[in-house]
Amino acid sequence: MARISYVRPESVTEPDLVDILAQSRTFGTPRLESQAIRAHVPAVLRTFTASWQQTFRDGVLDHSIKELARVFIAKSLDCGYCAGQRSHLGAEAGLTEREFDEVIEFRDSTVLGDREKSALMWAEAIAWDPNLADDTLWAQLHAHFTEPELVELGYFIALTMGQQKFLKTLDLRHGDLGVESLAGLAPEVAERLRG
Repeated sequence: MARISYVRPESVTEPDLVDILAQSRTFGTPRLESQAIRAHVPAVLRTFTASWQQTFRDGVLDHSIKELARVFIAKSLDCGYCAGQRSHLGAEAGLTEREFDEVIEFRDSTVLGDREKSALMWAEAIAWDPNLADDTLWAQLHAHFTEPELVELGYFIALTMGQQKFLKTLDLRHGDLGVESLAGLAPEVAERLRG
């Protein structure tokens, strides 16, 4: 089990928090396990969920770019919990496992376009080496994104990186709170839990 206990979803009574946990069962990104950890502090659950909704699900930038950046961060951190999740909005936008398979070696990808590659270069710079964000990268970013899109993308990358590092230390496991909902899981993770 996780290194911080899960708040049992059935013990939550505040209507907005009940709704947040229900959304995690329905959409799966974020998954119920991580939300049940945040539920120890209702303000944390509320503010995280509001930021997630406003910058990941909604916002000014197309969702696919944010989902690729999220999975890049998860895979580069070797966070199996976060890397094993997929956004239903990304799937609806046409993202497939093929794109996710190429996020780490994105520079050599024949599937990802220049827009996606520049976003992933910036995710790499934010996560691992700010010096990679040189004039060449910034020229690419400005060629592919508006400034509001860049603000949202940079904020989202930082948010997801911090949360993924936090969650990795907790040793969360998919299915710790049941497998009734496999929403938001990568196909191989869902298959393993069905098994």
